[in-house]
Amino acid sequence: MNWFVKTNCFIFWKRCGLLLLPVALFCIPMNWVLTNNSICIIKNVTGHECWGCGITRAIFCLLHGQWNEALAFNKLVLVVFPVLIYLWIKEWLK
Repeated sequence: MNWFVKTNCFIFWKRCGLLLLPVALFCIPMNWVLTNNSICIIKNVTGHECWGCGITRAIFCLLHGQWNEALAFNKLVLVVFPVLIYLWIKEWLK
């Protein structure tokens, strides 16, 4: 196989993965995301939440259309979620 075929194959699978990522995240059950313990080192060591605590749960809530719950978990989701969408689109168009 030459370099061109390998590169096109990689680009194809990368785009497939990028397209399936939001679908896969949407398929993860909300109960599983909301009921698991935190893996945040700062929260586990000090007992206090950091600025990023709850952002994963907030993003999952936004993916499922639960805006109020997302803001309750972490208000920074209003900044992080659009940035993630921008990076996803930028990577897709690359």
